[in-house]
Amino acid sequence: MKYIILNILLLTVAWQFSYAQQKKVGISKPLLVGKLLPKVRSMPILNFNTKSVNLQDWNDKVVVLEFFDTYCATCIEGMPALAKVQQERGDKLVVLLVTWQSKEVIEKFYSTNAFLKEKNVKLPTIVGDTLLRQYFPHKGVPHTVFLYKGKVQAITYPDYVKKQFVDELYNNGQIHVPQKDDFKSEKVFELDDSENGIIGSVRMTTYQEGLSDKPGLTIVKDSITGLYRSYFNNVGILNAYKALDALINKPTFLLTDKRIVWKVKDPDKYYYREGSGGQQFWLTKYGICYERKSYVVKDLAEQVKIVMNDLNRFLGLRVYWDQLERDCLVIQKKASSNAARATIENTQKMESLSVLIFFMDYSGNFLPIVDESGYKDAIDIGSYNNIAELNEQLQSYGLELVEGKRTMQMLIVEEVQ
Repeated sequence: MKYIILNILLLTVAWQFSYAQQKKVGISKPLLVGKLLPKVRSMPILNFNTKSVNLQDWNDKVVVLEFFDTYCATCIEGMPALAKVQQERGDKLVVLLVTWQSKEVIEKFYSTNAFLKEKNVKLPTIVGDTLLRQYFPHKGVPHTVFLYKGKVQAITYPDYVKKQFVDELYNNGQIHVPQKDDFKSEKVFELDDSENGIIGSVRMTTYQEGLSDKPGLTIVKDSITGLYRSYFNNVGILNAYKALDALINKPTFLLTDKRIVWKVKDPDKYYYREGSGGQQFWLTKYGICYERKSYVVKDLAEQVKIVMNDLNRFLGLRVYWDQLERDCLVIQKKASSNAARATIENTQKMESLSVLIFFMDYSGNFLPIVDESGYKDAIDIGSYNNIAELNEQLQSYGLELVEGKRTMQMLIVEEVQ
């Protein structure tokens, strides 16, 4: 499969914009877990043996409603896993994709999406939905609802559409998974600030389902107590450090696994590896929450260092940057330039080489990249399978990628005694 990575990234960003263009979703009649599903009208569906369906037809099966739209790359990437579970548990399960987009848009989506065509995935899809998203309002997709025996059993994440949870619900009539609520009001740690003489406090916990997700550092002042509160909620450990570091060190490259030296027993508990069971599933196991309260707060850079020191102390870590020699790919000027430019279909204009480097880093398929070319202009790049094919396109700009060794910034994550 060719690396059409630019389109994937554009989809990831674009869904947020598209979602804002929809009619405002009302939340006046949401169905909560434990509520009975009202009798609903038949709804138009694609990729099914009828043109419309009624949810009441499947009261004897577990029904999963998976809300998505075609701009959501995460939704699309998760569809093969949904199709696999449907195949494995077809006697107990019905998976239905649900979208506000029209029949025409979705038909075109299935006929042109290279990823789904390669995976041979075409799930039954309710189109032009206006009713179900009122019963199950959400700010972002994917958004997953479990129904069984005509009742709402869970509102959660697609990570939990797995054999074990389908069987649990089908056999026991209930399911135990984290609940997703895009409209919940923010909850905070319940610390008693009324005690006489309180100076401050620091608290860290594992993932807390009752807390609103706050992946980045937030600093606010309580107008009543005068205490400053620095906190983040429900974030992976590596992502917590990365978010903090980005506040004081402007990133000049994408921090991928190839830029990290792990001096730990089990890296898997510090960051999520793609394909290891679902990011939300991982986060509920390894995510952390942090809160510091004090009457004094430093400037941002100093406050970030204080928070990092707290994390190091609580987690038994030392996280720092170092200059190390590593294998890499070097962009350099080609000794003899081939001025003839091959005709490449479906190219993407990139304003600079840094854009190309970003997308190559994002794909995770290449060594770290160092640019020594001095090239400043825009380039047009199409899809490619390997470095040789990319070099065929770069040569017309007098450039090439070669393997080498260079000293570069590496993030060290070290467990300490």
